[in-house]
Amino acid sequence: MRSCKIQKKAVSVLLACVFALVGAITVFNVGTVTGAAETVYYSDTDYTGGTMQDADEYIYRDSYTVDTSNVNYEAPSYGNSDASIKNFCAVTAGTNIAVFYDKTYTNLVPNFEPGMLINGIFTYYPDLNWTQTRQVFYTLYDDMKTNQSGIGTSGSNFKSGLQAYAARQGYDLTFSSMYSSSTNVNLTTFGNAVKADKVGVLLLSKYNYIYTIIHEEDRTFISKATSNGAHIMMVYGYIKINYYNDGELFRTDTFLQASSGFSSGDQGYIKVDDYLTIEEALIVNIS
Repeated sequence: MRSCKIQKKAVSVLLACVFALVGAITVFNVGTVTGAAETVYYSDTDYTGGTMQDADEYIYRDSYTVDTSNVNYEAPSYGNSDASIKNFCAVTAGTNIAVFYDKTYTNLVPNFEPGMLINGIFTYYPDLNWTQTRQVFYTLYDDMKTNQSGIGTSGSNFKSGLQAYAARQGYDLTFSSMYSSSTNVNLTTFGNAVKADKVGVLLLSKYNYIYTIIHEEDRTFISKATSNGAHIMMVYGYIKINYYNDGELFRTDTFLQASSGFSSGDQGYIKVDDYLTIEEALIVNIS
């Protein structure tokens, strides 16, 4: 802060310095307080990935192992084919959650079969723009007050809107936290939820998204993009990859399985302890 040199008969200068000091303190405090309590509206500008930055990576190693003990091999991934609807990630996340639980709580998506058993594993149908799931999407858009008070959906409206929708369908939906830090979730809590056939949801103010992981002979390719847009995604499991050189472990990466919420309805991963700011990390419970 610049010092104010007060000289005789320079009252105006003194006052200017005082006001400058007070103003600086006021701005700092308001900024801090506002920043802590500021409402984030989840409204990533381009859910097709057009505003995302490429951040591909090669990891060179002799060998690797993949821990799949917390993988969920099947989850829905719905996008949005209605070009007139903007800022919709909260709504697609809610739709994915409704469709996921509809296999057990069958009135979440009325008159709809979300998938079928194949070799003993429940397999979700792809997003074929079903009339029933489109109705869920449009209803959640209204319930979550999307684009009403701001551009997109606030975290509180996302949660209250999803709860209101579930209640209307005859169910009680609650959230519990799996937050660990701004770049990670509590993996034990999340793993227990996955084993209980539950999903989570991440409310992110910046994020990375992994489109694919390809293991080659002596390297692993990670197709990754990053974004500073605020975004919401359903997560439904995770993997850990261990990398070795000369028999020694030198790196471990953890990737959350995610339904992207992009227009295209991609499924991929979110890498934790990476380019990521988690505002809330929640387990979705329903009864």
